[in-house]
Amino acid sequence: MRFYTQSERIALSTLEEVIGFEQIQSEQTALFNAWIESNSSLLAFLQGKEITRFKDSSMLLKNAMLTDFKGYAAHFLPEFEPREDDFWGGLTDYVSYFCVVDSAALKAMLPHISQQIIQQNDRDFPPSIQSEHAYNQAVYNAANPSKLEAYRAFPKEWEVLRIDFIERSLQRINSPLCSSATAGFMLSKLRSIPCPVAVKGAIDEAWIRFQKGQLNIQKKDKKKGILNRPLLVRLSAGVLGIVVVFFIVNWIFARDDGATPNTPNSSLVYFTRNERIFIDTTLKRYKPLRSTVSLSSNSTGLAYQIRQAFVNKKGEALYTSLSKGLNDFYYNPRPLKDSTVENTLEGTSSLTEFDGKAILKCKNASAYDVLLIAFNEQTSSPVYSLRIRTGTTEQFQLSKGTQVLILPGKEFSGSVHLPFNVWDYNFDQGLQQVYTFSGGLSFAVVFRGDWGEEFSFTNPYQCFKLNP
Repeated sequence: MRFYTQSERIALSTLEEVIGFEQIQSEQTALFNAWIESNSSLLAFLQGKEITRFKDSSMLLKNAMLTDFKGYAAHFLPEFEPREDDFWGGLTDYVSYFCVVDSAALKAMLPHISQQIIQQNDRDFPPSIQSEHAYNQAVYNAANPSKLEAYRAFPKEWEVLRIDFIERSLQRINSPLCSSATAGFMLSKLRSIPCPVAVKGAIDEAWIRFQKGQLNIQKKDKKKGILNRPLLVRLSAGVLGIVVVFFIVNWIFARDDGATPNTPNSSLVYFTRNERIFIDTTLKRYKPLRSTVSLSSNSTGLAYQIRQAFVNKKGEALYTSLSKGLNDFYYNPRPLKDSTVENTLEGTSSLTEFDGKAILKCKNASAYDVLLIAFNEQTSSPVYSLRIRTGTTEQFQLSKGTQVLILPGKEFSGSVHLPFNVWDYNFDQGLQQVYTFSGGLSFAVVFRGDWGEEFSFTNPYQCFKLNP
């Protein structure tokens, strides 16, 4: 809904939107309308017209009724329309009005803005760049003063956008195409962007490493095209794996060849979900060492799963329990355990007790509680866990090679079968994604995602490597 002046409402009294405008009026809003009409820049903004930077000509920001005014002005917050010739300057002008709009409206605007920023950043830094000169020039363009001003002006409700920009920038300066001068330029600019303490720590750490000449920005010599022995072994294992997969899959579905006619339809019609997981998982694995095969029956036929077992016996037992608990519940729903105030999974130690060299600060900005499960790949090592409640930040340590599971959900029960009483597809997906911590000194991780939407997290320096 746009804002209408009193003269406009009189002239357009039959317009449906004007009628809706009138329905939210009161004695207090009559005063607010007068404030808006007395500020030409604010009036133009709330009417969806071309805008300039906000000027507090009527001292709105010092008024005792500012909080109520923000809630009223939020009704008229227009969508951001980028300028063709100045995306970042226009966005900075747009953001300047957020000081008179309430927090809920800014959060609601985030998905729309995020999509536009992603598209603009892709234009600023095309992914197809190959030459060193073009790459370094693109890094400079991606940190132009207009863009940095916009990121610095973002409200705290859009903090995730700043963190994402910083993370991508740190990844770019670690490219072998990035020169030392370019890396120093980018790091100096990143240090000027407001961000959480944990993220600032990661930038400062990279800056110190850069000054000491330890940042991975040196050009790497091109490797000669020689197939060394380890590579030949891996290639041979891959070929053998593909052959084995071909015969296994052929045997599993041979009994259906005569009954199923050829059709252009999707395989989703003919294969169950577990059968598709089996096929996808098997084809992705070229070296099935320490493989475990589980076989179960259900109303749709046989379901097969092939994966690499953990060396850690306690970790393997816990993972099996979680997988079986979820699968059993899908086919035979049963009453769940009550929720608990505890923050660790039953039978595990708190992740805050883990003795590692790397320090991780995890901020949960998502709508989910997040359960972290971690263990080292040693036969008898303990298993650690920690629930990070939505809206909180936790700090703990990890060591290189630690196996990590990241599971989102609600109403934590602490059960090793189903740790949450409420979950969605993100929990199912999280259970299928096991990460290996690649080591380091200090990292800041942010979890994000509204309920029912895709759950994700920042992965600075790719510290979490997804297991194949």
